[in-house]
Amino acid sequence: MLAGIVFAAPLDPQADPVVGAIQKVVPAVVNLSTERLVQRSFADPFEELFRQFFGQGRRPRVEGAQSLGSGALVDEDGWIVTNFHVVQRATKIHVVLADGTQLEAKVVSGDDKNDLALLKIEAKKKLPFLEIASDRETLLGETVIAVGNPFGLEHTVTKGIISAKHRAYTAGDVTFNDILQTDAAINPGNSGGPLINTRGQLIGINMAILSQAQGIGFAIPAKRVGEMLATWLTTEKRARLWLGLRFARQNDRLVVADVQPDSPAAKAGLATGDVVLLVDGVKYSDLLQLQRYLIRKKPGDSVKLEVEHGSKRRAYTVALAALPKLAVPDLFRSKFGLQVQELTRDLAEALGIPIAQGLLITDVEKNSPAATASLRRGLVITHVAGEEVQLMDRLAERLGDVKTGDAVSLAILLMERRGNLLIQQTVSVALKAR
Repeated sequence: MLAGIVFAAPLDPQADPVVGAIQKVVPAVVNLSTERLVQRSFADPFEELFRQFFGQGRRPRVEGAQSLGSGALVDEDGWIVTNFHVVQRATKIHVVLADGTQLEAKVVSGDDKNDLALLKIEAKKKLPFLEIASDRETLLGETVIAVGNPFGLEHTVTKGIISAKHRAYTAGDVTFNDILQTDAAINPGNSGGPLINTRGQLIGINMAILSQAQGIGFAIPAKRVGEMLATWLTTEKRARLWLGLRFARQNDRLVVADVQPDSPAAKAGLATGDVVLLVDGVKYSDLLQLQRYLIRKKPGDSVKLEVEHGSKRRAYTVALAALPKLAVPDLFRSKFGLQVQELTRDLAEALGIPIAQGLLITDVEKNSPAATASLRRGLVITHVAGEEVQLMDRLAERLGDVKTGDAVSLAILLMERRGNLLIQQTVSVALKAR
């Protein structure tokens, strides 16, 4: 009676595409823990008493605050993407790789408007990394997996679907637009970890949950992650080498989107609109892959580009020129007419300044943008373009992008002593770069 019935062989659980995707990506997901020093202000009613009895004010009490998060390796050389809010104001960032290796990370770039940050670790070996999904539109209802370290529980995975696209999510004063919504469980500690598809590709960076509901989480889409990485991972910013080209992806091809005047690329003959066919003999269809290759170049290296210019195929060799290292004091002086000095705890205490982080204004040029805004010696800059003054390299990078005529907002700490009390007020000033 059963002769005509064929029984299917039991499915191998490991053949499940979800299982395969998880096994592929877990080695590229890292655990982040951050330390932040919280400093008590000097401004308290007993400050003057301490000066009278002990000859100096009390040292600020420094307390530690910790937070947990996740990150995704996006390059074999140790570049990590995470949320900006995970590493914001961190004084130390500890990274634990999937194999248990512990390293310290440095914040290289950050963007609070997109809640993304780029970190760098120095490992002794090449690292596994995540492939970022192409420009193919993520589908509504598509199966996705969130990977991260919720509550410090390493490499936890949860499965769900894309519940909605193009969402707007407001956190505090910032609204994030065009983000993904998922019902994959995202818990504290998942922030900054990858949201992946069943092919093991990164389709988003987990960012938040809706605390009033269950099964509603949000992720920054891969397209925006890729755009930010392409902005950050340039030869000019990462290798301090001047190429002078901005690339873009159009119709599945890489094209020259912009050529800086008088740059090595311009002098070689490259033009906006050229279609990139080969770079050093290799065809690149992925913009981020090309950027990662170029930032490994060294001073004195050259790049050979074969392009399609109109209907003709042409080859150009571009010699990379070394760029001087950006320095925050030089940039403030050249763009705004300000002389600044990084504020240290000892300097702040010596001057009676109630904070130990920021930039102290030491001089103002006459007829400069800073002079026009009535800035003066002794004031302290606490924020630049909405970001706390903390890492000089990152601040230099942001100021380096400021062009003549651009307006940059500065948060200035004003102080006035009235008897034993120190009155503090923070004001915002916008300066136009010259």
